[in-house]
Amino acid sequence: RFLVCPSDVDMEVSLLKAKICNALDAVGDDIKSVIGKRDMEVVHLMKEGLAMAGLKRLTMYSHEENERAKFAVVSAAVRRLTAFKDCWVDSKLFKS
Repeated sequence: RFLVCPSDVDMEVSLLKAKICNALDAVGDDIKSVIGKRDMEVVHLMKEGLAMAGLKRLTMYSHEENERAKFAVVSAAVRRLTAFKDCWVDSKLFKS
């Protein structure tokens, strides 16, 4: 057996405590960085929400693109129908 002094035990325990504390500090810093990233994402989403809240709409989805596409389809159909009516009237005039 070795002769061990109480001060040697205290020194080893202090070193072990320091290692554990450093490891816990590192884990805490990692957790804080992850939480910080989430906080920034939440802040970004809140900014977007506030920007959208200023717009006059009932939903979070912008229906403008769909409405423009529908309008384009309807106006194209009206143009085709008008062209068809003109051709039909012209053909009736030629027959009579």
